[in-house]
Amino acid sequence: MWSFAVDEDDLVIPEGPVGTDENVRLALETLIIPFGARAESAETYLREWRRMWRDFGSDYVLGTSSAAVTRIDSDRAEIGDLYGQFETCTMGVEEFELALECLISFLERRRP
Repeated sequence: MWSFAVDEDDLVIPEGPVGTDENVRLALETLIIPFGARAESAETYLREWRRMWRDFGSDYVLGTSSAAVTRIDSDRAEIGDLYGQFETCTMGVEEFELALECLISFLERRRP
């Protein structure tokens, strides 16, 4: 299960399940930076990610200003680096969506 924390600079930091590769963790961290502490931003991203799958099938890209995710097929997503922050890597689609759902829950609990 993915969990999240806020660091001393108010950045949201993900922590993957045991055994998660540090590069994958960093890729997700980089992708979500533009969301800030706004659950709505993460919700919108996840909703669009799923809509694009329904509308276009695989091989689409949905990015943020810091990283881009390509839906390779029904099972795999590739998180692409835009600015030399991490090595481009793959992640299971289910795990990627679960990470975003966990992020949304975390951010919703932090709302005032």
